[in-house]
Amino acid sequence: MKNIFIQTYNLIRQDRLYSIINIVGTAVTIAFVMVVIMMYDFRISDIAPEKDRSRYLYTDMATTYIKTDHTDVSETGLGRKAFNLLTDNIDGIEEVTWYSKTSKSLCGLPNSNKTFSYFVRPVASNWFSFFEYKFISGRFFTQEEYDSKRWVCVVTRKLAMFLYGTTDVVGKDFNINFFPARIVGVIDDVNSIFQTAYADAFIPFSTQNEDNQMSRRDGLAGMYFGVLKFKDGADREKVKEEIYRREKVVNNLGSKYELKINRLFGHIDYTFFRGKDINASLVYSALILMLLIVPAINISGMTHAQMQKRESEIAVRKAYGASNVSLMTKLFSENLISTLIGGIFGYIISCIIICFCRAWLLGSGEVDISGITFGDGILLRPILFLAIFVVCIVFNLLSVLLPAWLLMKRDIASTLKGE
Repeated sequence: MKNIFIQTYNLIRQDRLYSIINIVGTAVTIAFVMVVIMMYDFRISDIAPEKDRSRYLYTDMATTYIKTDHTDVSETGLGRKAFNLLTDNIDGIEEVTWYSKTSKSLCGLPNSNKTFSYFVRPVASNWFSFFEYKFISGRFFTQEEYDSKRWVCVVTRKLAMFLYGTTDVVGKDFNINFFPARIVGVIDDVNSIFQTAYADAFIPFSTQNEDNQMSRRDGLAGMYFGVLKFKDGADREKVKEEIYRREKVVNNLGSKYELKINRLFGHIDYTFFRGKDINASLVYSALILMLLIVPAINISGMTHAQMQKRESEIAVRKAYGASNVSLMTKLFSENLISTLIGGIFGYIISCIIICFCRAWLLGSGEVDISGITFGDGILLRPILFLAIFVVCIVFNLLSVLLPAWLLMKRDIASTLKGE
């Protein structure tokens, strides 16, 4: 291994222009590949606060309409009656929580005319045990506060600092859409790549008077959007079948309206191409392959030209008994070192691209992505470093295999004669 490093260093010194072009080309290629991998990884991995993404099942929009003539069609969330009947006590489900969509709400201090828009999310009473938030001070709201529909809230560090210039705000009040709300807890800022767990303030779902707003649809339509957590080893298809079976039961209860669950989503489907029959993993894999193959073809031409300068060296090694496999392994190893150097630079470039272009690379349409940060090891994750290494090996294999194979096919005698 030491000899390979020495040989690679000498080759880089001998032909610096080729080495620079090779490393820069590799760095740019791997940078764009890593951007794609990071975007996918950020969206699907089990990272706090969405620490069990791989076990989530989401309910999305549901359709309600009059049974007799299919008129009065409306797409909303689920009503409380329908939600409870569909999700209570399902074998294979460990826990259920729910929320309403975030809304940009006017927030400001009492007795102040200044208001600013922040994202507020109404959530269930078990929201802060279902997801993993980092509390700075205070607590989440209690079941009693939830049931009594009190306007209490949990705010992020960002909102607390904006309102009062400190995180020591437990017990203080501020207005949300002109309703006075009391702060009971402060959590660390939530990264806005977490589409479900993100908000600037969380209030009890019970304060939304959801039953009154949706009562005309017999409790089938409403503002409930659910997140169900599978038990380890649960048969996920059977769970979905059970929910759809319960849907038929709900529709046979004698209501004027009929309910149709548009779709149940696993986390990957919910995050990418929601509502479309597209496999996100295949799409991203195809994109990565295209980003790797095209530059690899170009660099393989340069590599072939570089290897032709070493024909005599290879011929002598073969004359002394070196096998084609050992020679190709040597060439692959030497080129892998320069590829890894390019990979490291590529990873740094990809981090810069992600940080400066996050608004359009990671925007989800529902939340404000402009303030996104990458703390708590989101960028420095072991899986990403492993991805760099794998990408470098694949790229190196694509760019070196053909030139090396062509070189091995040359006749020893002809090579030594310079023919």
